[in-house]
Amino acid sequence: MPKIHFLPEELRLKIAAGEVIERPASVIKELLENAFDAWADYIRVEFEKGGLERIVVYDNGIGMAPEDLKLCYRSFTTSKIKELSDIFAITTYGFRGEALSSIAQVSRLKIVSIERGASLPFEIEIEFGKEKSFRPSRLKEGTLVEVRDLFENLPARKAFLKSVKNESAKNVEIFKALLLPHPEKRAALFIDGKEIYNWKGGSLKELFSYLFELPAEYLKETHFECQPYKISLLLTDTRKSFSHGRYLFIFVNNRLIKDDKLTKYIYHLLKRFFGNLGFPAGVIKLDLPPQLVDFNVHPAKWEVRFKREREVFSILDEAIKNHYTTQKSSFYFKETPSDTEWKIMEDLPLSYETISTQKKEIQKGTYLFEKKTLEDFKILGTFKETYLVIEKEESLYIIDQHALSERIHYEFLKKSEFFSFPQKLLLPFLIKLTSEMFENLDKKLEILTKLGFDLELISEEEILVKGAPPDLLEFAREILENLLVLPDFDFLSAREALLKELACKRAIKKGDSLTKEEIRHLIELMFRENLETCPHGRPIYIKLDVSEIEKRLKRRP
Repeated sequence: MPKIHFLPEELRLKIAAGEVIERPASVIKELLENAFDAWADYIRVEFEKGGLERIVVYDNGIGMAPEDLKLCYRSFTTSKIKELSDIFAITTYGFRGEALSSIAQVSRLKIVSIERGASLPFEIEIEFGKEKSFRPSRLKEGTLVEVRDLFENLPARKAFLKSVKNESAKNVEIFKALLLPHPEKRAALFIDGKEIYNWKGGSLKELFSYLFELPAEYLKETHFECQPYKISLLLTDTRKSFSHGRYLFIFVNNRLIKDDKLTKYIYHLLKRFFGNLGFPAGVIKLDLPPQLVDFNVHPAKWEVRFKREREVFSILDEAIKNHYTTQKSSFYFKETPSDTEWKIMEDLPLSYETISTQKKEIQKGTYLFEKKTLEDFKILGTFKETYLVIEKEESLYIIDQHALSERIHYEFLKKSEFFSFPQKLLLPFLIKLTSEMFENLDKKLEILTKLGFDLELISEEEILVKGAPPDLLEFAREILENLLVLPDFDFLSAREALLKELACKRAIKKGDSLTKEEIRHLIELMFRENLETCPHGRPIYIKLDVSEIEKRLKRRP
């Protein structure tokens, strides 16, 4: 008797459904995309108990005829494609006929719909893949989909879901993300009967500012076109950055993409402008002919393949460069004028006795390491007030002044003890919890308290910050917001993140003008302590040996 056998159809369908529907947010994603494909201009999403008990999505789109309603929940039934060649010219979100079929296999599903121009709506009810009823119903226009008891027939899958609060956060996150390419549409979100969002339609900048509570003044919108590609960018400038990329959304032909290769390349491009400041928030939209892109590479269509990948990456490079580039002076060494004030964000040595608008002699301050004179290098100058150019022996060093300063601060902070005793704030402030912050919130608050923050959860939506470690008072809000949005962390990783955040905040910044004495001090520390990377692992300098330079300039074979 053979050991290999065919799986029963019911089991095959459940396995297929599990690849598409991972959690309640997957249901909301598929139903929202169906609503967009139906040309709806108003969409309402409701869910209860994190979506496990009930999810409802209504849209005022074109609806379905009764004969289509009878077929829509069956496997591989679709109105989007008819033959193999259609897969390579996809212009809609759905095309494989898997969404409603997968939802129907793992829930109690009810769909009410009326085709535009028809007079009588119909409804169909399906329980875990089996049709239970089909009859006339009541609905003025569009389609209403109700999903109940998700994963009740798959207790193993249900057991791996997180808390109601965490699942609710995932639902809100996908709702906000999928709405971004459609700012002109009206949309509402209700959680357990309470209205959370009610968007009336408008511009992308207005929508992003509304959903993420980010002042529009930080957002810049640009458009870049190089046929057959079009790129739209809405990104925060370097004044507003985040330690994570969770507020950066990438769309290809209006489809939300979480492709590892594409995301890493975009992060690489943004590093040139943000350095260790982190990441911007915003939207990157790429539009190209459907025959040049393949979305059929992931069950949930998160990934993408480009027919001309090198071309696409090159266009993204140009678009992001065009968005952020501002003209600055080129190679020079800026001497401090004798009668004007020199300015930097954070000086090394770290403390000065007095500050005056007149030039002062450098005071002896608190150095991060024991001061010794090891000057066996030559300062050649600076490039764009960001890179220090140093000659040492037979090598040329191009040094990132922010990365070096950040590492020096980090090494100092690692030896300090300032996370134990919070300092009371004269003016406590509120942090409004976003959907991303709810994940493992109790654990996060416990760890942050151990790190020296005095926090009080005063409602389901707000945290009152009453105290913070003295060294973090100035940056407490930004640091807390960056940490709370992370999915999870333990005490050591949180402490490490705080050290890195504080080191970055204190460090000399890109564009800061430094005196020769300050540059000399930084370089001495770098060589003496053998500092090679910043706290985040990025190289501090590029080293070019004279032999390599001569070889590149064809002075030697």
